[in-house]
Amino acid sequence: MADVIFTNNASALLAASINNSELVIQVAGGFGVNFPSPTGAQYFMLTLEDDSGNVEICKCTSRTTDLLTVVRGQDGTVGQAFTLTVTRVEIRLTAAVLEEFVQVTGDSMSGNLNMATNEIQNAELTGTTVITGGQSVGMSIRGTLGQTNNELVVPAASGVRATAGGADIVVDTDDIIALLDTAGVIDLVSATVGVQIGKGAGGYLRIYDATDADYMQFVHDGDDVKVTFVGTAVLSFDGVDIDIANGDLKMNDNTVDRPLLNDFAVTRQAVTATTTTALDYEAGQYVELALAVDISAFSIINPPADTLYGAMRLKITQGAGGQLITWPASVKWANTGTAPVLSTGAGEVDFIDLWTDDAGTTWYGAFATDWA
Repeated sequence: MADVIFTNNASALLAASINNSELVIQVAGGFGVNFPSPTGAQYFMLTLEDDSGNVEICKCTSRTTDLLTVVRGQDGTVGQAFTLTVTRVEIRLTAAVLEEFVQVTGDSMSGNLNMATNEIQNAELTGTTVITGGQSVGMSIRGTLGQTNNELVVPAASGVRATAGGADIVVDTDDIIALLDTAGVIDLVSATVGVQIGKGAGGYLRIYDATDADYMQFVHDGDDVKVTFVGTAVLSFDGVDIDIANGDLKMNDNTVDRPLLNDFAVTRQAVTATTTTALDYEAGQYVELALAVDISAFSIINPPADTLYGAMRLKITQGAGGQLITWPASVKWANTGTAPVLSTGAGEVDFIDLWTDDAGTTWYGAFATDWA
């Protein structure tokens, strides 16, 4: 609500004539005390009326003894000239004053309710209560670390507790906790509950343990939702199946301990040979290599780390026939160490297996050629 001053009616005669634009009004000596003295953004509404019935409404923003500083032509009226002794200066009820009250239609409320440092005690909201506007309220359960009483705390922008009338804004949650301890479930029926977090490091959702020391954190980096842990760092699933219907599970060379694989397949990739051919290990370990030209420079990039074992199978299909591969010195062959002689007929197939245990510094090879 605006800073309008409400006061009882007051009346005085104009002590000096004014034109239609003067901003200081003088009332009869000694009568100024009947009018309020606004400070800061405060004001009150004045009505000027002469003996001919001419009326103008003004906004008074300050008073010094019998001198009133005003804003002319308010509430649908225009500035006019008024003559002393036949013009009354009065505080009356005006539309502008009434409009400062909350507007009520039926059982609803519109407009702004600004409580400042005041408070509503023992209020009960029934039915559907909707709070709209651009304000947000943050709440932390059980207050700050080390706090023993049970409450929802509304923090101020600085992170400390907000207050109203000098008292903390809190909501006792003992009854809520008791209900959860008894029932063990929040039944939302068909309701939808969403938690929205901002993008980047500044927005996150954390789930703390009982000591407030360890937590699981969800962060949206603008593209993905990332889950990190502080403390125990174990996300445990017991007695449930996890079905990834669409998408990939990426471990980035980390360990999956003791998995039982019911069914699995190796990613295949198709590569058309060029004179310089680099096979990407991460793109798939079964490579269908179409040999349309001789390969004079062959390599495998992105092999697994030297603490891991990696293997790749090549299915080499001749194009017109007679194409060759010049193998690098890093590839070691069994027995005599001689590289295989590839099939020479058009469309003929050879298989070569390569494996490494030193991050691709050395690849060991075996082969089977002349497949029909």
